[in-house]
Amino acid sequence: MTSAVEKLVKEFAEQGLTRRELVTALTALFAAGGSRVAAQTPQAVVANSLNHVSIAVTDVERSAEFYQSLLGLEVVSRPGNGGINLGLGDGFLGLYNLPNPGSVNHFCMGMDGFDADRVSRALAQAGVESNIDRSPANRTTGGDQLYFTDPDGTVVQLGETGYQG
Repeated sequence: MTSAVEKLVKEFAEQGLTRRELVTALTALFAAGGSRVAAQTPQAVVANSLNHVSIAVTDVERSAEFYQSLLGLEVVSRPGNGGINLGLGDGFLGLYNLPNPGSVNHFCMGMDGFDADRVSRALAQAGVESNIDRSPANRTTGGDQLYFTDPDGTVVQLGETGYQG
């Protein structure tokens, strides 16, 4: 972590960062406990929205009816894997018949100008292994999708902002 702090201070001293940017970067670094990802200068990978959350359910149709009648959500897509995606503004709630009903399977963050290969390289430089799903059979809209796991094993997906399943 010392080298990351030194790098930030040097960048500030050379007027590459404003005081506010320095304080923000140091706060993020220490809040994250000095992880390798937090130590990277931001901007290589920038997510700007929570695109969707996919949950495991025992009965996809029953769960869809529940959320539709209770919250007024509408079906935005039905992927070939039997799931149902219910619209939430620019994002959606994904319902899938998966193991561990009642749990979050993964969540997706949207990125403007998403390029799976560029993001994968940036994550690799930060020490994070990722996988790219290029199969159009796994979605009804959008292009390539990228997946990685966080330090606790939560699956994180990245895709284009506004992807609807």
